[in-house]
Amino acid sequence: MAWKSDYVALFDEAAGKIDVQGWITLTNNTGTTFTNARALLVAGDVAPLQQQEFRQRSGGRRGAPLGNQAGTEGGGGEALGDLRAYPIEGRTTIANAQTKQVSFLDASGVPARKGYEYRNNWLGSATEAVSASSILRFSNASTGGIGAALPAGVVRVYMRDSRGQAQFIGESNIPHTPVGSLMALRTGDAFDVKVQPILESRTTITTDEWDLNARWKITSPDGTTTETTVESPRSYYRTEMRYIVTNARDIPVTVDVVQSGLASWWWLRDVRIPKESIAGVQQDVDTRRWEVPVPANGKTELTVTFLTPW
Repeated sequence: MAWKSDYVALFDEAAGKIDVQGWITLTNNTGTTFTNARALLVAGDVAPLQQQEFRQRSGGRRGAPLGNQAGTEGGGGEALGDLRAYPIEGRTTIANAQTKQVSFLDASGVPARKGYEYRNNWLGSATEAVSASSILRFSNASTGGIGAALPAGVVRVYMRDSRGQAQFIGESNIPHTPVGSLMALRTGDAFDVKVQPILESRTTITTDEWDLNARWKITSPDGTTTETTVESPRSYYRTEMRYIVTNARDIPVTVDVVQSGLASWWWLRDVRIPKESIAGVQQDVDTRRWEVPVPANGKTELTVTFLTPW
């Protein structure tokens, strides 16, 4: 007996709202038919030691868009140790070798907004523009959100076209998500919103002073000591970056431009930014983010100067 959760989301960009339905798919391969049975679903990762060690080494999920934030609200199912249990209302019958879907979530009019994100590697430069990622942002908080804990699953997102038909625009996996979380789902690449990173220049700056790398004492057989030092010059680098953000849509957009790789050398994490045309936010030691407003059918250029010891 197994189960999985899936979500269908209908996003209304003009209204800034989203409707979300959640479905549980039950699969019975036990060889037995269960008639008029009570079902209790347990959500969480019961991992063997090997999987836990792998997650510790790999650092868990990577590549998720910025903006995901774990919630701190209780509620949503029943606590079962560190797992979460979801009783299915009423009774259900599931025959052997049958797959059956049961609804468990129906939320309407949840505030949501679409954004864009482009992530650039350190010293990344492109000869042509690259599509930014389309990011859908909403919350499952009890106030102003879905208001329910969400078992891990796939969220499939739809939007209505000019004829009112719901069209599929992308999907994304979500982990087990407690109530009160902020969610940022990458649904695909934007057709009309693009970014071209350009490495304008990279020059070496040498200091007049020398850094002392090593010092030790040598004791001779007669008891005298001499002190030996080794000095080496340190080079610093000035990197000029330009990010050209274009928007072919007939409405203005804001694109999150993210520069990663700022902690490439862990022993030299001294990155300084003396100039930036738009004030940025340091997300962590490795990444900095700029919210770049782009007018309708227009473009915006972001310029940044980095000073680094590597």
